[in-house]
Amino acid sequence: MTGQTSFTEKEAADVVNEFMEAISGIQTTVRKVEDSFNAARAGWEGDAAVKGQQVATEWQDEAVRINQKIEAIKEVVFEGNQTYSQIDPDNVEALTNLV
Repeated sequence: MTGQTSFTEKEAADVVNEFMEAISGIQTTVRKVEDSFNAARAGWEGDAAVKGQQVATEWQDEAVRINQKIEAIKEVVFEGNQTYSQIDPDNVEALTNLV
């Protein structure tokens, strides 16, 4: 089959590890944005404090949505990696030759 790509189990695991490192970086950035904003608004008063709280709530809601999407992606990646690791190479060879 032309254009076919195959990976070893180790290569697939390496991809998952790189993915997890990227996810960790995204989650760290989300937390840092929230921490920085909260530190900055700590001394705000009056209208600024009210607006700051509103924006903080909006950001927290967005952070929850981001993390939910990340978790959904992680599930799919882990399921795919698990499925890949369970594939019998002999069966793949036999099925590939049928095509």
